[in-house]
Amino acid sequence: MEAPKEYGRIAIGLENLVIPEDKLENTPSRKHGVSEELERDLRVVGCEYIQSAGLLLKLPQVAMATAQVLFQRFYYSKSIINYSVQYMAAACIFVAAKVEEAPRRVRDVINVFHHLRQKRMGRSIQPMDYVGNTYFKVKGEIIQCEKYLLKTLGLCVHVQHPHKLIITFLQVLDLEKKVDLVQSVWNYMNDSLRTNVFVRFSPDKIACACIYLATRKYELPLPTSPGWWLMFDVSRRDIEIISLEILQLYTYPNCSLEELEKEVTKIKEDLAKRKPVEMKEIQLNVPTQSSRNASPSKDSPSITISGDDKKSSLSATESKSPIHVN
Repeated sequence: MEAPKEYGRIAIGLENLVIPEDKLENTPSRKHGVSEELERDLRVVGCEYIQSAGLLLKLPQVAMATAQVLFQRFYYSKSIINYSVQYMAAACIFVAAKVEEAPRRVRDVINVFHHLRQKRMGRSIQPMDYVGNTYFKVKGEIIQCEKYLLKTLGLCVHVQHPHKLIITFLQVLDLEKKVDLVQSVWNYMNDSLRTNVFVRFSPDKIACACIYLATRKYELPLPTSPGWWLMFDVSRRDIEIISLEILQLYTYPNCSLEELEKEVTKIKEDLAKRKPVEMKEIQLNVPTQSSRNASPSKDSPSITISGDDKKSSLSATESKSPIHVN
């Protein structure tokens, strides 16, 4: 694989789109007190909104896939506490539609998400008033989220999808004529977008994992000595990790975005209550200017601040639709 090209301070390359393990475990949302289960459910629901909205907007599947990958990438850099999942999901599909050369009006995106929200909450479908304050507020939020998304990702919105690789791999394995198998592979691929495998593994590994799951489902044997995955320079361990991640997706309970947002609101309120107390403690511990200038007395103990402590004190806390490939 080619080395990333450097443009200013940003290194652009496909290999730097895979997020390191330390960032996967210690996300900004976790630092704000969001549990692993809550963050996972919000990511899944956000991706489901993107997929459903893309179908209503009649977008190509590649645009919906790009939007979901951008959505996953963003929340590994920013906290769910600070950025609304619904508005960010709308911004991701708005940007992805332009990236994949199938742009949609922001008005249409707002209308579709408004429709999905009411439908998922079991309310009667009411059209949005396009001359009211609500519409202009939502429009402003989505435009702001679009700016935050592009800035956070450094305008690197390219996504390499494994769909064309799947066709090639199936042809090599002489399985491309088995229609049910091919459809099953597409289904696993589309479902995997709701997980974080696209920010953890390269596209060739994801393609092999989807083929692995589909062949096991239809009990089609593939060569294991030597392993068929070696032809594509992929390890069996990576295939198993991705497969387990996809299969676990089917065990998660169905969640309502409204209920999840209530939990996020509670965390926000707790953070707001703690912040004034923490700021007060910091102010009490910070010496005044006169005390800094005063010379220490003989009886006062000397305090030494190590380089690590000094550094830490200054650091800031921070569904299944087939894909037609031409």
